Amino acid sequence: MRQYDAGKNVEIINEIIKIESGAQEMIKNAKREKDGLQEKISGILDEYRAAQRALAQKKIESAAAAESAAAKRETDRIYAEHRQKLEKLKKITDENMDAWVDEIYRYIISPTEM
Repeated sequence: MRQYDAGKNVEIINEIIKIESGAQEMIKNAKREKDGLQEKISGILDEYRAAQRALAQKKIESAAAAESAAAKRETDRIYAEHRQKLEKLKKITDENMDAWVDEIYRYIISPTEM
């Protein structure tokens, strides 16, 4: 018959408890590392998103400035063209005003002569 050794069993149980405690500590450490890694990844993603937003904002501002400059150039061109046309019209008016006034005067004074 086998003899029961209580001291040996206590040692085995204590060793099992120590191993279990160590395993629980390893699990806690792994969870902390996982949580820290998730926070780090979240922080990196937040920084990346902020950088992308800033880059997009700069591109929008650059495009807006380019569009504004192009619109100003086109507006200036249209105004210059309009001024030229007005100057031509004024020249034609100045050159022909006397003849037009005479013709209108003749039409009013003697419409049958026309």
